[in-house]
Amino acid sequence: MHDINYSHKHELDEHDFSGCCKDCHTSVVIIKPHIMAFAARIKHYTREMLAALKPDELYRLYQILDDFAHMDTGTHLAGLIFEEPDINKALPTIRSYYSIFFDIHEEYLAQELLKSGNPWETLKAFPLYSRYDTLIRNQIKARHITNNSRLVFIGCGAVPVSLILLSRLYGIRSIGLDASKETAKLSTKVIQSFGLEKEVEIIHSDDLDLEKLDWDIALVAALAEPKARIFKSLSRVLKKKKKAFIIFRTYTGMRAVLYEPVRPSDIKGFKIVKEILPTGLVNNTTVFAELEG
Repeated sequence: MHDINYSHKHELDEHDFSGCCKDCHTSVVIIKPHIMAFAARIKHYTREMLAALKPDELYRLYQILDDFAHMDTGTHLAGLIFEEPDINKALPTIRSYYSIFFDIHEEYLAQELLKSGNPWETLKAFPLYSRYDTLIRNQIKARHITNNSRLVFIGCGAVPVSLILLSRLYGIRSIGLDASKETAKLSTKVIQSFGLEKEVEIIHSDDLDLEKLDWDIALVAALAEPKARIFKSLSRVLKKKKKAFIIFRTYTGMRAVLYEPVRPSDIKGFKIVKEILPTGLVNNTTVFAELEG
């Protein structure tokens, strides 16, 4: 899978809508048929059908959505695009596809890592690796986390790349939580393949068990659900942990085509301390937050 060629022809060029400040309506009109065509294309795919695709076919399909997510539209035009009635109705279908794709791609990557004689080199050869690397480095640069800290990652997934990089690059110990028993088992095997089982512990669990665990930093995955309950659980536990803080990942601007952003109502009781907007091909906006008061 890591040998997939990611070069491809983009359906939209930046100059097609670079004049959006002069005529946003025209830009929406230009972009709309491409988004709607993608929604119509994926509408008939079940999870089983997507999982049955060959890896290169699966990724070629994803590349179309990835192109939409990384168009430099700016926040204003992105908002207008998502407010367009037909596009707005299609967003749940597109976002559901992205969530399923993400699960499948992690399963593929996990199997590649487990078969590899050198999982670290296999991971670095993975086409999306640089995005994770940039995400983690920007996170550490924004708020230094020492190796005396213990981080809990809610929704770690089958391949907890963030935890692997935090351990490998910065010596940070962590606990990964995943609500799926099978995913947690696979994630444990992946961690063992890297020889990081002493630094990274994977548990089949969710936010409801946070107070039973030893941590001082919580990281909430962009796809972790249900958001409102997770932040409510964090609020309850943080009231007892005076020096603890949280980091969560969300989607902003055009990248919100991928998944629904964290809503203000989800983080009620928290104040945002710092926000790191994505650069390059990174998908997530990283947000640092603390309890109000």
